[in-house]
Amino acid sequence: MKALVTGGSGFIGSTLIESLTRRGISVDVLMRKTSSDRHLQGLDYRRREGDITDFESLKRAVADVDVIFHLAGVIAAKDRTEYFRFNAEGTANLARAAEEVNQSGGGRVKRFVYVSSMAAGGPAPTSTPRTENDVDAPVSAYGESKRAGEAELLRHRDAFLPLILRPPLVYGPKDQATLLLVKTVAKRIIPKFAASTADGEKYYSVIHSSDLVEAIATLGTVAAERVSNGDVFYISSGEEVSASRLMGAMASALGVKTFTLPLPAPVLRFAAVAATIVGRVLGKSFVLNRDKLHEILPDYWTCSNLKLMTKTSWRPQIHLESGMKDAVDWYRTNGWI
Repeated sequence: MKALVTGGSGFIGSTLIESLTRRGISVDVLMRKTSSDRHLQGLDYRRREGDITDFESLKRAVADVDVIFHLAGVIAAKDRTEYFRFNAEGTANLARAAEEVNQSGGGRVKRFVYVSSMAAGGPAPTSTPRTENDVDAPVSAYGESKRAGEAELLRHRDAFLPLILRPPLVYGPKDQATLLLVKTVAKRIIPKFAASTADGEKYYSVIHSSDLVEAIATLGTVAAERVSNGDVFYISSGEEVSASRLMGAMASALGVKTFTLPLPAPVLRFAAVAATIVGRVLGKSFVLNRDKLHEILPDYWTCSNLKLMTKTSWRPQIHLESGMKDAVDWYRTNGWI
């Protein structure tokens, strides 16, 4: 079997390549000319130059692969248009390229695994974790763009088997998003976002990158009769993690004592609006902006992994405290903290 991985130079993509090659799968990685290969050193793969916004490069990249693992996209953008250009239109380009090459007789794509996001479904409306049967209700432009990417993929469901995976908060070695929080906790500060729950806590589903890539690889290889065309799967470790426990796991892994810094909603709103204005002036995107605020405010970002475990052999192996220690140890070993 031969696979094409987009977004392979990122922390999830590079870990996925390791998992696929261990399974005996040959891997091509779609990369822009400017993409760094620092996470790919020592891995067995073939580099294919291209871009999800360049349709002709995609047709060349998909011509001789059996399965596509689509991880490329943006999680932070300066505006809604940029989110949709990469997350929705980029996915549409890749799916259309696969279908056209298949129809021409020059392709053999049988399966397309799209790594979307829990943001495409939105937060859980209550303390009950979100499932695939719940109505999608994304709260941010990012989530809407990922949901639009899913819809674009499903337009091509007659050409190959599309499968969609919606991860929640992902952490692990090489992850720069978690690194920002870890660096904050390393300064002995634990930010506490306001919550309307009885215990004053926000709750999250989480997944370690190693568990996530095993699920992605499993969807690429599971027998077709065990899944349905267009299946959507949420994934998590099975834990509903409070914000305090999440930050506490970071502090424990770092070996530091911390103090809590309350961040009321009005303070967050002011900071988000200010960052949005500055970002537009500078043409840059920041971690906190008005769009990301819509993802910070909800109390429950939790989801169920039952469907994934019912239809496949995948099972989570890594729980929060051991997984966070793994991530922090990697940051230290590699000089990131």
